[in-house]
Amino acid sequence: MTLGDVSEFYATYPLQSAVLTCGLKASIADGIAQVKAALSSAAAPEEMSLEVKRNVAYILYGGIFIGLMCHMEYDYVFPALFGTDHSVLTILQEILFDNFISGPLLWLPPAYLIKAILYDYPIQEGLQNYWSDIHDHGLLRKYWTVWLPAQTVSFSLVPDHLRVAFMASVSFFWFIMFSTVAAENDVETLEDAALVAPRD
Repeated sequence: MTLGDVSEFYATYPLQSAVLTCGLKASIADGIAQVKAALSSAAAPEEMSLEVKRNVAYILYGGIFIGLMCHMEYDYVFPALFGTDHSVLTILQEILFDNFISGPLLWLPPAYLIKAILYDYPIQEGLQNYWSDIHDHGLLRKYWTVWLPAQTVSFSLVPDHLRVAFMASVSFFWFIMFSTVAAENDVETLEDAALVAPRD
C-alpha cells in the first residue's frame, strides 16, 4: 500500500475513513493516557489494567462523534457558511468558528455526556464535570493551545480530503492530554464523594 493509495481511500471514502481514523486514534490515545496514569501512580504491574468502559467511551466519542462530525463540518457546513476558496478571510473564519463555537459547544461536551451514559451517572453530572474541567483544570486554554495553531495549518496547507487525517494525527496528542484532564476530574469527584459519603 502506497501513500497514494491512502490518499485515494480518504478521497473516495471520506466518511468511513474519518470514523475509522478517529475511532482508532482515540482508543490508542486513551490507552496511552491510562498507562501514563497507572505508571505515575506507582501501581504494581499486576494492578495495571485497561479500563474498558473508559476506552469504549473514547472510541465512540472519537470515531462516531468526532470522525462523523468533522466530516460533516469540514465537507458540508464550512463550504456552506464560508465558501470553498482558500482565502485568508475564509481560513480565519474557519479557524475562529471551529475553536470558539464548535469546540466549546459541539466537540467537547459529548465526551462528558457519553462517559456519563456509559458510567451510569446523571447527564447533569457529566456537564458539571465539563464545567469543572474548564474552570478548574484549564481545559479550553489547553484546547486552544493545541487547536489554534493546528487548524491554522490544516485550513491553510492541508488538502481538503486529508484534513480529517491531519486533524486526527494532531488529535492523537490532544486526546492523551484531554483524557488525562478528564481523569483528574474523575479522581477529584471520587475523593469528594468519599468525603461526603456516610460512614458505617
